[in-house]
Amino acid sequence: MNVTKEVISCDNIHKTYLLGAEGVPAVRGVDVDVHNGELLIIYGTSGGGKSTLLNLLGTIDLPSKGNLYLFGQRITDQTPDSYLASMRCQRIGFVFQSFNLLSTMSAIDNVSLPMLINGKLSTREIRKRAR
Repeated sequence: MNVTKEVISCDNIHKTYLLGAEGVPAVRGVDVDVHNGELLIIYGTSGGGKSTLLNLLGTIDLPSKGNLYLFGQRITDQTPDSYLASMRCQRIGFVFQSFNLLSTMSAIDNVSLPMLINGKLSTREIRKRAR
């Protein structure tokens, strides 16, 4: 297996949330490189920043400080939302702790939605894959 291409590169990633006027650090100084074909396990105590880090890597949230590269592209607060949405739809998958389904849609429709937005498959193929 070829494991030379960097898929994820984090250099001193930080995420701080504002709680009133006070900053609350959630992720501090993460440095990691993940290459194509590698497996990364993130573990730690409850409240340790694991979910926040995954949200950063999945571009659901953006770092407060540091450099994040996904598939060779630097991700910043200036990266267009349309680019991030396209990357999430085409290259990043999520399994959330809770369902996060759209309540007005069936389970099949929820599963089909990203493939429909991606626009590369026929409706028939989308339905087949979703089932």
